[in-house]
Amino acid sequence: MEADEIVLAEHLDTKPGRASLFAWFLSDDGHRKLDAWLESGLYRLDLPEHGALLSVAWLRQHGREDEASELVRTLEPWAGRVRFWPYELNEAEVPGVHVATLPEVSARLGRKRPQRHVEAEREALSVWNPFTDKILSHWWATRSHEGMIGAASPPGWIDEARDLLAEYRRLAAEHTLTKHHADPKGNLQIMLSGFQTLVAGESDSRVMGRVRTAVSNMVAKRGEPGSPRLAALRAAQARNAAKPSHAALAHDAATRLDTTGRTGAVEDPLALLRGAPAEALPSVRKTTRQATQAPLPDLLRNGIVRSAEALAALAPQLTAETVASRYPDASAGLLAKRLYRAFANRRSLLLLNHQHQVTIDVLPWFNMLERAGVLEQNRSLAHAQGLDLATLALRHFPGTLLPNSLIRELTRLFGLASKDVPLTYELAADIFIGSFGPVFQRAAQEAASVVGDTVYARYYGIDYGKIQAMGGGPATAPRPLHTPRTAVPEFDALVRSRAGIVPTRRGRDVAASGTAIEQAQILTTHNLAALVNAGITLDWGAQALDAWKATKNHLAKATGAKHLHHQKNAAYAWRQTVFYLALSPLEQVADFMDDPDVTRGLAPEARSKAEAILQGLRETIEAGAPVDGPFLGWVARPNS
Repeated sequence: MEADEIVLAEHLDTKPGRASLFAWFLSDDGHRKLDAWLESGLYRLDLPEHGALLSVAWLRQHGREDEASELVRTLEPWAGRVRFWPYELNEAEVPGVHVATLPEVSARLGRKRPQRHVEAEREALSVWNPFTDKILSHWWATRSHEGMIGAASPPGWIDEARDLLAEYRRLAAEHTLTKHHADPKGNLQIMLSGFQTLVAGESDSRVMGRVRTAVSNMVAKRGEPGSPRLAALRAAQARNAAKPSHAALAHDAATRLDTTGRTGAVEDPLALLRGAPAEALPSVRKTTRQATQAPLPDLLRNGIVRSAEALAALAPQLTAETVASRYPDASAGLLAKRLYRAFANRRSLLLLNHQHQVTIDVLPWFNMLERAGVLEQNRSLAHAQGLDLATLALRHFPGTLLPNSLIRELTRLFGLASKDVPLTYELAADIFIGSFGPVFQRAAQEAASVVGDTVYARYYGIDYGKIQAMGGGPATAPRPLHTPRTAVPEFDALVRSRAGIVPTRRGRDVAASGTAIEQAQILTTHNLAALVNAGITLDWGAQALDAWKATKNHLAKATGAKHLHHQKNAAYAWRQTVFYLALSPLEQVADFMDDPDVTRGLAPEARSKAEAILQGLRETIEAGAPVDGPFLGWVARPNS
């Protein structure tokens, strides 16, 4: 049980345990509590099951007693193990979306650990420099009138030297971040070796000579012991050492956020740190700003959402708004929205054989809420939301593949709009099963209507007429052995032919799989054509330039250990560049190809690659047909 559950059980003076609390929520008092949550909206669902009893309450409120009872019977076997009620909020949610909640940001700040090299420097300044000064001062006390170090030892000097040696051993055992103090050629060790010699009652002129040299050098560099010059230096170093570490400031910021008691995101999370030393630390500010609740365009414009993957993580929040808009009853819409968001927080699974991820429709309480609460579909809003989300992703992250998590949300939005948009997921080369589902063929056939007679088709050598003539399912051609029944053999055969892959019975070849996946992405334009047909509109010329910049960035990095990774990403970005150019006015294409600065900023090797890529497209445009092979990211071995 969680803390709030224990408090509730104590308040009710009931037996601790979720089964007892479940039974209480079915009582009259429990019904009133659930009804109050539904009316106020002051509740939080971290997991979709936390909204189950709220769904029961809403059904009961609206005369659906039989369905409410049926749902209770479904939940009862799990009543002792699962929490079916929400967490209470103290204030209403702010409109908008967020990257993280305040507790999540606090946890990230709390995980900040000190940097070893910084703490090593702090140790040197606060421990070893003061101790070295003590050793120097002890030797300085032995100088003669002529300045000769070691000329005479004041009374008790040897005993104090012995104590200083013991203190060094203790400090060395306790402070291990830096080893500079243990350098046998360093001034500290030279002076300590002089102590050891004299404490042992020995006389060694070479040791004493090194001690005198070390003391002389230290005094010349920093000043005599007790001098204003040395005191000022050590005072400045002590102030630096006393400054809290970035980790300590981050932990302080986390504590401040925790003490607010807020569990969601807020309009201005930095205001919660106002006046704290951590407020000035860039890393703390950057992390804290992730708890900003604002419209998505504002988060993108302010750099809080910095990648397509981060945008994809926010997409369920936008979809949830569309889900809510379908409910005439506000309390049902809010519950559905939070159920959808909570369900989206679950981890997705790695699936094979064209299987699909589990959707929220598997939840019986969500299904019952949908059947009872949705009187009419708000198709136009869902469609507009899908177009807006896709447009933001393409505009802000050009040259980047749309992440699978974003494709999943776009599919959901277009589904709510009753729009059949054939969006395809990015497949993993290391687990590729060797075939593609029907949606890939449909996506390729849609691409024909967008780029079928353009430079895109000519550059990649695609016969879209042949693709449009393909049948609609697995029965149009013999199905190879071990191929899933959901596969489309004609499309698979075309992909293998273009990738130069000869089917074999041996194990998976990642390179061959990668080439096949890339060819499928080329044929389908990997969702770009489908989104154009769905209704997105952009400044295609500007998009081409931005995608080309992404291509150049990857070409510039395509060296060293990660050159294959960047080669692949450069090819993906280049494919988008060609697609956008195919939709651009002819004069914009000409301006792009003739721009002398199009390869500016690249090192010689990367510039040579970029010029070769551009020349291939230029020759295709001039000849009206592919002259040489297109720039690709994957290359399979012959006869693989």
